[in-house]
Amino acid sequence: MNTKGLTRRLKYYGLGFGLGLILVWATLLKDRDRASWLPEGRILDFLEEVDLEITSKAQCQLDCLKIDAKLFDKTFWENAKVDFKKSAVKRKPCPEHYIKSKLADGREIALYIENCETCIDCENERTAFLRSIEIDGIENCNCE
Repeated sequence: MNTKGLTRRLKYYGLGFGLGLILVWATLLKDRDRASWLPEGRILDFLEEVDLEITSKAQCQLDCLKIDAKLFDKTFWENAKVDFKKSAVKRKPCPEHYIKSKLADGREIALYIENCETCIDCENERTAFLRSIEIDGIENCNCE
């Protein structure tokens, strides 16, 4: 049995594998806050980039809960998570996503956002609408 040849081949394999890992890190992961090729990352990156339009119901809820719309800043989106079980991702033409995050004051907040990132044949392409808000432990504001 030739263990010298096997050892040599394993060293070449390890060197190639290591160089491949470094290449993947340098091209895909370096200088990124979150992985944008995964669905959650893509959705949150899009929502962070666009101006979030607030529906009248959501504006009523913001006023009732005393939340300033300016709180939905970069820090808010960095801590956000998309719950795909509560989202309506198959809805056409624009899916709705359930997004949970924390406000600057530490309160947990959940948003229903209609995401029209790729809306074929509609005027709302590249827009997002804040449709409703939920905060645990807070009564409903009776907004319709």
